Amino acid sequence: MVRPDYNPSLSKMQTMKNRQILRVSFRAVSRFSSIPAETDRHREVAIIENIQQLLSPGQIVQPHFMLLCLCREGSAVLELNGMRHQLGQDDLLLVFGDSVVEIVSWTADFRVVALIQDRDFVQETLMSMLQLWPYLLQLMRQPVIHLNSSVLERVLLNYQLLELRLRQPQHTFRREALEASLQAAYFDVCDLLKREGGEMMPVNVRSFSVFDQFVRLLSKAYVRHREIAWYAAELNMNPKHLSNSVKMVSGRTASNWIIMFVVAEIKSLLRNTDMSIKEIAEELHFPDQSAFGKYFRKNAGMSPSEFRMI
Repeated sequence: MVRPDYNPSLSKMQTMKNRQILRVSFRAVSRFSSIPAETDRHREVAIIENIQQLLSPGQIVQPHFMLLCLCREGSAVLELNGMRHQLGQDDLLLVFGDSVVEIVSWTADFRVVALIQDRDFVQETLMSMLQLWPYLLQLMRQPVIHLNSSVLERVLLNYQLLELRLRQPQHTFRREALEASLQAAYFDVCDLLKREGGEMMPVNVRSFSVFDQFVRLLSKAYVRHREIAWYAAELNMNPKHLSNSVKMVSGRTASNWIIMFVVAEIKSLLRNTDMSIKEIAEELHFPDQSAFGKYFRKNAGMSPSEFRMI
C-alpha cells in the first residue's frame, strides 16, 4: 500500500521474493496521518486524507489493521479477498485486518478519505457491541455500501468529531472518547444496513474468533502450507469444525481462503518480478513446475505464462 520511497522500512519487505504481497502494519501507514500523533505508542486511530496517493494500481497489499474508506470523488475498481467491487462517490468501504486488497484501476479524479484503526483497539471498541456483529459480518461479505444523504451527513459529522478527538492528546479520557466516537460511527452504518433490510448473519462469537485466528495464521503460513489439516492442527481443532466456522463467518470455506492467498501471491510475483515460473514454483514450495502450473490454471483460469502476458 505504501510506496517504498515513502517508508524505507517497507522497501526491504518489497524486495523479498516470497513477500510480493506487501504487508503493511498500522504503525507504518499511520505515519502518513493528517494529524500527527504525540508518540507512536499512543496512536491507535489515524485519519489519512487522499490515501490513494499511497497506492499503486496493480499492487496487492495486506493491511494488518482495519480500514474504513469513504470515496469523496471519482471511482475505482478493486479486488478484496478475490472478489471484485466498484467503489464510487459516497460509497463506504470496510476492510478487515489481514484482507488481501488489489486496486485494479481508478479514475483521474478518484479521492478517498481513510480511517485506519489498530486491530486490538477495534476489538476492544466492538467487544461490547454484540448487537452489531451480524451487520459487521454482512459487511465482510459485502464490504461496499452506498451512503444516502442522511447517513452520509452523520458519517461526516462522526469523522469531524474523531478528528477533533485526535487533536486533543491531553484529553484526560481521550481513548474512551475515541472509542465512543467510533462506536457511534459503526452504529450509523449498521443502522443503514438494517433499514435496507439485508439478510443478517447469525452471531457466533466463537466462530468469529476461530476465523480471526485462522486468517492471522494463514497470512503467515500460506507460502508453505496449503492443507486445511495443517491449519486445524496448529489451531488445535478438527478440520471440519475449522472449515464450518470459517464459512459461517465469511461465506467461504477455509480451502477457498487458502487458494485466494496463494493465487494472489502468484499473480503478484508474475506481475511484479522477473522471476521465472520455475523460480516462483520453488519459492512457493510446489513439488515441481508442472504441479504449480496445474494449480494456477485450475484456480485462475489460465496458465502462469498467459497471465504474465496480460
